[in-house]
Amino acid sequence: MKSLAITGSTALLEELSPFIPDDFINSLFQRDGRRGQPRKFSPAQLYRTSLLALLTPAHSFNLLVALLPENKSWRSFARLRNRWKIPDAKMLHQFRDRMGAMRLRRINQHLLQPLLTGLNCFPKSVAIMDATDLPASTCAYKKMDRHLFSQACDLGRAHH
Repeated sequence: MKSLAITGSTALLEELSPFIPDDFINSLFQRDGRRGQPRKFSPAQLYRTSLLALLTPAHSFNLLVALLPENKSWRSFARLRNRWKIPDAKMLHQFRDRMGAMRLRRINQHLLQPLLTGLNCFPKSVAIMDATDLPASTCAYKKMDRHLFSQACDLGRAHH
């Protein structure tokens, strides 16, 4: 089995780039006939730029925006043609808010569909747990007497 290239490397970005469904992502953000300012960047470009925060050592949007002009392979992955016309951190945060969980799940479903259709011969189903849907266990990490505060934790009032 071939291993993936090093995080943030040109080889990794070139290997992953064909799997990002740009047309599908753009279709999720179609305008509804409203007039306004033309977009500077397509939703697919903003999605790819946001992915760079996960695929490179620049794990914040501010750092990513600062390093983007010097990294041609990163700009190429994000399909940003001009070295100085890049999205700023505010645009990336706004895009992440606009995307929301439902659009992100639709993109994930679109990416997984070819894999899942090949697995129809298996009678069992597979589920991936999303940690954002789990409730936080606040009482598990308190440094206090559990017997004394057990009623408060059971009632959801751990701060009393």
